[in-house]
Amino acid sequence: MAKLYWLSPKKITVDVPSPISLPSLEVLTLRHVVYKDEDSHVRLLAGCPTLKSLMVVGLVGVNDNVINFSLKVPSLRRLVYIHTFQEDEDDTDRSLVIDTPELASLEIQDFMAHSCSIEYMPRLAKAIIKVDFDLNGNFRRSLSSIKHLTLVFHSTMVPWSNTVNYSGLIQCSIVLCDTDLCESLVVLLSHLVDQDIEWNQPSSVPKCLSSSLEIFGWKGYEGRENEKQLVRYILENSKCLKKAGISPNSNLSAEETLKMTEEFKSMHK
Repeated sequence: MAKLYWLSPKKITVDVPSPISLPSLEVLTLRHVVYKDEDSHVRLLAGCPTLKSLMVVGLVGVNDNVINFSLKVPSLRRLVYIHTFQEDEDDTDRSLVIDTPELASLEIQDFMAHSCSIEYMPRLAKAIIKVDFDLNGNFRRSLSSIKHLTLVFHSTMVPWSNTVNYSGLIQCSIVLCDTDLCESLVVLLSHLVDQDIEWNQPSSVPKCLSSSLEIFGWKGYEGRENEKQLVRYILENSKCLKKAGISPNSNLSAEETLKMTEEFKSMHK
């Protein structure tokens, strides 16, 4: 299996002035890369017809010379795309395009794109999502059949996170990013809970709870009353649940953590 890595502790410039041919390349990592022009990465990827795994990691504080980052790779099965911060791009209208119909595993961390176009991925089974933009309808449709999902959740996700029917979800891990929001089990319950608002039980049990959820974890749990109600509801209605656990907020004292753990054990019997 052919592999190609462009790695640098600082940065490296990639210049692809004309079409290239890498017919056997299956794994490619582009870490801390600055591209010669807007189309260099497009030409590079176009010359990799059998590429199965791609990692793209931007360099903090460095402009990579690409405003419209386009990833159109028909053969791709795994994609890691991390582009979280660039000091000189605050006013740049950056966009991200992902067209990978065979993709089964996706990790995307992007706080720089102002817009994103993602085509439907019918085989997507696993995803880690940490973004600061609205996900389009095709991506939401892709998530409807996902089995393993990790969300780093913050308030900007609220408009789209409660529109997805996670009918095939088996394992879900949610990391709370916004301290003004209750733990983001909104993804499962289609209901957002603010820390100062009483939680209201949904009128019907979501299918992801009643028919498919097997593993439930909560990171950043603080033991507020509305959080307890939410956890109790999850545990009582998850008919296929095999494993459950909580990770208390790191700011809590040892005494608070112990009390919270005992409360959770009493709910999960």
